[in-house]
Amino acid sequence: MKILVTDQIHLSEFGPPDKDALVAHLNDRDIYDRTLRIPFPYTEADAGEWLALVAKITRQQGRPVHWAIRTEEGALIGGCGFDGFQIGKSHRAEIGYWLARPFWGRGIMTAVVRQACRHAFEDFGLMKITAHVFAHNQASARVLEKCGFQEEGFLRKHFLKANQFLDARLFALLR
Repeated sequence: MKILVTDQIHLSEFGPPDKDALVAHLNDRDIYDRTLRIPFPYTEADAGEWLALVAKITRQQGRPVHWAIRTEEGALIGGCGFDGFQIGKSHRAEIGYWLARPFWGRGIMTAVVRQACRHAFEDFGLMKITAHVFAHNQASARVLEKCGFQEEGFLRKHFLKANQFLDARLFALLR
């Protein structure tokens, strides 16, 4: 399954051939600092575990809910997906995403989030999509705002990462 985002960007399923690109892109301290669950350093074992988890979730959901962000040539440059829901039984889900550093600042993630949310509303029957953003991650907050998300709250010491409590902002988009 391929979801067109722009003429140059599309979403498709993750697969075993993505392992090397995952390691290359996610072994980046800045991505680690801006995300909750991506470890650093990022290893081949981490990539293998992620690919196995995505395959399991796809089987459970009956279709993909996590996608690789790809160039028109098919190169992996990021990821986007939904968690915390079951298709056909839940009215809301949480979106998460990352993008490889060479592609930052080009509007790619805004286009991806917009299209992924449209897909989730139409194909998953969701009414609400939420996103948690670390308070220091202004770029991610701006992506969400450009896509129509509204801030619903500021969550003090909401996440524990690397033995540090981090504040977060909660955003939501309604259908």
